[in-house]
Amino acid sequence: MLTKKIATILVFFAIATTIIRYTSPNLALEHDARSYYDTAVTMVEDKNILGSFFSSSSQFIDHGYPTFLATVMQITGTDSIVALQVANYLLWLASSWLIYRSLVLLGSKHAKWASVLMLFSPLYLTFSGKVYSEPFACLGTSLIIYSLVSMTKESNFYSKMALTVGGVILFSTKSVLLPFIIPLGIYLLYQHKFNYFLWLTIVPIILIPSIIGSMGGGRSLYTLNIQSSKVKQSYDQIFSCVPYYLSYPLGKALLPQYEGVCHQNDASPGMPGYESNPYVLADISRAAGFNYSDWLMRIIYNPVKYLLVMIVSLSNIVLFEGIYPSILLLLPFPLMLLGFGFCKIVLSFYLWVNVWKIIKENWILGFPILYFVLVVTNFPVEPRYFYPFIPYVYFLTGLGHTKASKL
Repeated sequence: MLTKKIATILVFFAIATTIIRYTSPNLALEHDARSYYDTAVTMVEDKNILGSFFSSSSQFIDHGYPTFLATVMQITGTDSIVALQVANYLLWLASSWLIYRSLVLLGSKHAKWASVLMLFSPLYLTFSGKVYSEPFACLGTSLIIYSLVSMTKESNFYSKMALTVGGVILFSTKSVLLPFIIPLGIYLLYQHKFNYFLWLTIVPIILIPSIIGSMGGGRSLYTLNIQSSKVKQSYDQIFSCVPYYLSYPLGKALLPQYEGVCHQNDASPGMPGYESNPYVLADISRAAGFNYSDWLMRIIYNPVKYLLVMIVSLSNIVLFEGIYPSILLLLPFPLMLLGFGFCKIVLSFYLWVNVWKIIKENWILGFPILYFVLVVTNFPVEPRYFYPFIPYVYFLTGLGHTKASKL
């Protein structure tokens, strides 16, 4: 048994090593990754890692992941990109192990299958080569899942600590998910776990300075502005973004005339449809003094179109699995296309079918997914927004009907 586990881990890191080798530093630090990295370097240079985490300075970035990167740099004595990539893979390994332990505690017959399937997730194997925050956020999610499962089986200090640490990691990495702490607290009270509820209350207390920092930068208002700006687009522009949300190269191949409209991160004036890009539209209204009242009025005056914007955004999570573009250099294009299609359609479909079976057995287990639908779709939804929920999808996949009814 031990030999099989060691062999599985060795294969995992063999694949990870190959992907790291073919992911250049520039590719690893694209877009938000550069901000995370630069912030971490500044933390180390200022010799104020912990102080920077508790800083309330206005920044358009959550402090959790840069703090983790800075800690890795401090421990290893280097700001090497490779060291950070390896750290990301270790985070995913830890998340997969926590999901395995959670399923074992529930007596699931599918614990090993679901956790190994999660460990070799095509998305995370190829995505973790980027210095992005999602593997860290997933660790927070996995810790919370483990805590909620273990509190009914082996309630102890470590189980409660997992809840607090998991909450701090998840919500300091993805502050958009912070309101979820309220229904989570209600659930703990419903389960008569008052001591766990007290451990959960530590999380927002720790995160107050970081929350103030994010709010101080007007981040929430700006992201609401971006998503709601899509009501200014035509219906064909809104629907044309579906293939772009599924895969940017796919969208560009099928509907190149909408590239500027649908490019979420970094649309440039040279892209067709650039003037209708939600970021461009949002910047115009932002300069005019956009506020929360303006956001609400957009929804009230455009309810049907805004509902369509939210529905279209969900295409990101229906087919969430897949091969991240960083692996493009490893495979000939026909094989890349075949692998991409297989993962997107077959694996995602398999996971969601199993999730649906579990939710039918116990509807409460579907609440985190519903939360994403109702809350996060009000933000400029990119596939990465759903990634912190992926450990939960694999957890539900590993549950049997008899186990779901006991939660």
